[in-house]
Amino acid sequence: MITKKLFCTIAILLSFAVSSFGQNGETKKPHGILGYLDPATGVFHTLPVPDASDDAAPAAAVTTGKFVFSFTITIDSSIATSAKIGCSASAQLLDVSTANLIEEEAAVVASRSGSTATCTVTIPYSWTLASASSDKVTLSYVISAPVEASASAQYPQRLSSQTLTTISVPKNGATTNETITATI
Repeated sequence: MITKKLFCTIAILLSFAVSSFGQNGETKKPHGILGYLDPATGVFHTLPVPDASDDAAPAAAVTTGKFVFSFTITIDSSIATSAKIGCSASAQLLDVSTANLIEEEAAVVASRSGSTATCTVTIPYSWTLASASSDKVTLSYVISAPVEASASAQYPQRLSSQTLTTISVPKNGATTNETITATI
């Protein structure tokens, strides 16, 4: 269990490092196939790649705002009443003009009361985008229990992951609210 939690922690830290380098890097031809893996279906979705041309790149503009995910979770599993429940939300975007892949993620521990848990995850963002008017953002979430790190594995365990929606890039300065009602 410790190895699993260590692997998850390393994966999260690496995802933050990759996204921070991607926002201000030079625009070069992307390597590999751009896309994302849909956790709900296990299907890899490719994303369009702009044609390479000698034309001047479109002017990039900074787009800021925040996503607010409000969770209400019904606990129908046999997880321990003392087990903490984690709420994680993410936003993925491909700036089509520059092939810049951006990923944002945040997580919190839910508050429990009987068979219900609630939490709010906020993801502030600041993106330099060349094609904000045509770019799309994919929003998703993960609920996991238990989230405590311990020397011995805690069972039973529960994980729920889902892609919510794909939306246009919100207007600059906007707050985008997502309400999630889930059962674990």
